[in-house]
Amino acid sequence: MIAKHMLKLGLTLIGAVALASVASAQTVNWQVHNLLSKSVWEVQCNQWLADEMAKETGGKFKMNIYPGGSSGIKGADILGAVSDNLVQHAMMWGSHVAGEEKIMELFDLPLFVPKDHEFRVKLWKALEPDFRAMLKDRYNVYLWRIGQESPRMIYTKKPVKTLADMKGMKIRAMGPVETAFTQAIGAQPVPVAWTETYTALQQGMVDGNWVADLPQFDAKLYEVTNYIVDIGNAGAGNMSITSIKALDSLPGDYRQKLLSHQDEYFKCNADGSYAGTSKGRELLTTKGGMKVAAISAKDRAFMIAQAKPIVDAWQKDLDAESRRIFEKAKAMIDEHNAKNM
Repeated sequence: MIAKHMLKLGLTLIGAVALASVASAQTVNWQVHNLLSKSVWEVQCNQWLADEMAKETGGKFKMNIYPGGSSGIKGADILGAVSDNLVQHAMMWGSHVAGEEKIMELFDLPLFVPKDHEFRVKLWKALEPDFRAMLKDRYNVYLWRIGQESPRMIYTKKPVKTLADMKGMKIRAMGPVETAFTQAIGAQPVPVAWTETYTALQQGMVDGNWVADLPQFDAKLYEVTNYIVDIGNAGAGNMSITSIKALDSLPGDYRQKLLSHQDEYFKCNADGSYAGTSKGRELLTTKGGMKVAAISAKDRAFMIAQAKPIVDAWQKDLDAESRRIFEKAKAMIDEHNAKNM
């Protein structure tokens, strides 16, 4: 009887090992959406993750990187596309999906999140569990990390000595709050897809654009703009998300390997954000030949005054969970500002 039981147990274990072997040998193909070009750090971090997974699975886990919006999915649709598992992993701009989920625009609020990089990393890490739980519950997506682009500037064709020089200028803006802020400081906001910004500037559809220094250089927008209006807004919020359906369908060892890289992936993106700040300006002014238009203390005070009612109006109709996340962020920001004023 004991021998028979041991034989049955042995066969069961052999079967389990065989199934595990089959699972490990399974080929998985994921599609990875990126809005920006392959030279930008978010795309490079996704490529690093893809290379690691290919190496660790003998090429069985393939993460196919689609840079520059080549997946064909528009920014506003990416949250739904990942939720529906049309693409398995994506870098998502908060402002693009704000119409669907308002709290995702938190990091884009004008002059709200301080520029200090160390504080921003601390803020991202503190808010990740809250955003992760909310996105899982509402959209069935897994949040890999929160981040922000380098501080956003306005780049123009014509010289800007004061904000008054921007009056009536058509500026490409992204998302509701940036649109409102652009209008509040005297310019005319125009919605233009990122991939169409170069052409819009070249053909005179817009007189300038919002973005950060490094993407301005990488997209060669210095060829169609001449001046950097040094506004230094906090930096567009971006998140990396994965379809939970895709994640749950992975063989157990693949899933474990993938998630084991989360801290490294966060650091890759955070370091990229910092490098974008330090390197982007040098590239624009040296190789790109752009000139800096500094903002006076008077104009800075005006912009802060214009930003406050936009933030106040934005947060009024948040749902209970979104408001809790906003208040948590605001408490951290207020404490930081109080210590550093």
